[in-house]
Amino acid sequence: MKRILYLILKSSPIAFKTLEALKEEGYNMTIISSESLRHAIDDFPEEHHFYTLRNFEQRELLESLFCMFVGDEDKVDSIKNSIRRLTNNFNDIRGFMFSKKIEDYEGSI
Repeated sequence: MKRILYLILKSSPIAFKTLEALKEEGYNMTIISSESLRHAIDDFPEEHHFYTLRNFEQRELLESLFCMFVGDEDKVDSIKNSIRRLTNNFNDIRGFMFSKKIEDYEGSI
C-alpha cells in the first residue's frame, strides 16, 4: 500500500539542512514554498480582501516549506523516523508531519 507523507517546516537554514540530509539518505520529495493565510492577510491587510491564485503567484511565498513524499508504507515509516531524528522531534525547528493512505495510485515515479 502506498502512503503520502506531508511535511511542513518553518523556512530556516535548519529546514534546508534537514531537507539536504534527507536527500543524502536517499529520499526524494516535492517541495513547495508556502505561506499561511493568517500571515498573508496580517502582513498585507491593505492589499486584498479576497485572494485568488494570481495574487499568490505574484509574490514569492517563503514562510514555510510544504513537502510531499509518496512511497510504500515501510519507506514512509523510515522517513518519519529520519525526520524525527533530524528535527529533534520538531524541537529544533517548527513544523509538523502526517501521512495518509493512498487508495488509488498510478504512475511511473
